Amino acid sequence: MNIRDLEYFKNLVEQKNFSKVAAKFKVSQPTITTAIKRLENEFNAKLFIRDRRHNTIEATASGVQLFKHCQTILNELSIAQQELHNITHQKLVLGLPPIIENHYFTQVCSKLAQLNLLKSLTTVEGGSVSLTDSLRKGQLDLSLLGSINPINYTDLTATETDRQPFCIYVSKKHQLAKRKQVSFHELCNERFVFFDQNFIHNQAFNQLTQQNHFRANIIFKSNDIHILMKLIEQNLGIGFFTKIIDSKSYNLKCLHISDAKQPEFITSLAYRKNHILTPNQLKLVQVLRDNL
Repeated sequence: MNIRDLEYFKNLVEQKNFSKVAAKFKVSQPTITTAIKRLENEFNAKLFIRDRRHNTIEATASGVQLFKHCQTILNELSIAQQELHNITHQKLVLGLPPIIENHYFTQVCSKLAQLNLLKSLTTVEGGSVSLTDSLRKGQLDLSLLGSINPINYTDLTATETDRQPFCIYVSKKHQLAKRKQVSFHELCNERFVFFDQNFIHNQAFNQLTQQNHFRANIIFKSNDIHILMKLIEQNLGIGFFTKIIDSKSYNLKCLHISDAKQPEFITSLAYRKNHILTPNQLKLVQVLRDNL
């Protein structure tokens, strides 16, 4: 079976147009038609119904079923290509949410350098939601991930490395700066600066606002933690972040949240269950598990 035939087929189901698929792959329309006929002969099934009068095509029940398998097959091939590329070029690709990177990664850099791993390591920064997606697609070998519940995905192996509470960060000019803790419902009239998207903080924050029955006034969003901290420092808003942030570096006050029921920030090391770790990847896993 020709893999390119499956690519033509998948795109034809999505585009529903022979000409568009041919243009995308820079081939002639008869090339696409011949590829579909080969697949129909291979599976002994009709894959498309073509309405020449209205110039439309639709996948048959057999075509829809093959499309589901085709998505999995092509995705696995893409992952295999990326994994083999990384092995051939001795690359290690590690996903890191920015807060985890700033707090934890510097703790292990010297050890990685001693094992001669640092020079082959590439780090990819992003929110835990987007990093999980990248991990599944094979774009990352491993990733440190944040979550508010233990990670229990059927396709990922995850080992918990740490748990920390979430806190409220305020400027030392703010009226709350004299306090050591605050209940979340007291913050209903406060202005927040916050992450834009794809961060576990968003899930924890939404959980607490729902528990306390108010809609937060978020005046600014950014995925750059340094910008957010500077805005808080200038007393333009308050922040909701995990305790691992060094508030002293930004001249801020960190307040504990006194609510009895509140989420925690869980840090885990994750990789795909069907991925066979290379010797260097095993060393990296061991260093991260031993030092975080």
